[in-house]
Amino acid sequence: MNDLLFYALLIALLYYFFYYLPNQKKPLTPPQPFTQEKITQTTDPAPVIEFPDAQFKPVNQEDPEIEKTLDQLIKNIQQLNKSLK
Repeated sequence: MNDLLFYALLIALLYYFFYYLPNQKKPLTPPQPFTQEKITQTTDPAPVIEFPDAQFKPVNQEDPEIEKTLDQLIKNIQQLNKSLK
């Protein structure tokens, strides 16, 4: 009786691995080769958008507000670095 169960399981596993799984991996339809003739551009390409030159306002190096802000930022960065060490 044990031999019958063993052979039944063996046959089931052989069927599964050698017949059922390989059939699932096969594609149902063969893939179509990519051909350039099928794909055509029917509209004009997107227009190129030209942006005007960026206009930067020169920064006055002697401005006390900017110097104060930069000093505060540098101090905050240094404090963060010290706290992370």
